[in-house]
Amino acid sequence: MSSTLAHELDLTELEDEELARRASTDFSAFAELYRRYLCAVHAFMRAHVNDGDVAQDITAQVFFKALDSAATFRNEGSYAGWLFRIAHNCLATWRRDNRRAIVLDEMPEQHDPGPTPPAQVMVGEARELLWERVAQLPDDQREAIRLRYINDLSIEEVGREMRRNKGTVRVLLHRARAALRRSMGGDPPL
Repeated sequence: MSSTLAHELDLTELEDEELARRASTDFSAFAELYRRYLCAVHAFMRAHVNDGDVAQDITAQVFFKALDSAATFRNEGSYAGWLFRIAHNCLATWRRDNRRAIVLDEMPEQHDPGPTPPAQVMVGEARELLWERVAQLPDDQREAIRLRYINDLSIEEVGREMRRNKGTVRVLLHRARAALRRSMGGDPPL
């Protein structure tokens, strides 16, 4: 196995905060964070901006800013929280810069910004496959996944619910995500 491939495999096993610590000097670490969060940041933008091209542009701006300020991440909170704060700020700046009065002679047709029916089917099938794979996980990993992603609990809340410490919960979630990643041939949409 080449050292580059081994390096990439090691990066997929690292927690976000460790990757963030390395991102200012190791572009591969930033690339791994980009891979992990691109879809979530884009979905956030799509939920707030009706124009798909604009949502893509703002999403790109978020990651440019994250890369440019990677050295400022202080690990005082989660990387996801830090990244979504940048996303929120980019969105607020876009809204401020694009605020203008619109005078309409007539009401425009309704536009449904939601996913198309074929896209909904594909997402539904992917989720179904994911939850089939989750059902195959050991009980404690499955419970941690359920509490974290279905009940949307924090790591601390999952720990209290499962009567485990935060470190153990993180390990359970990491192992569950790694097993799902292996079984699905990539990242699960959690």
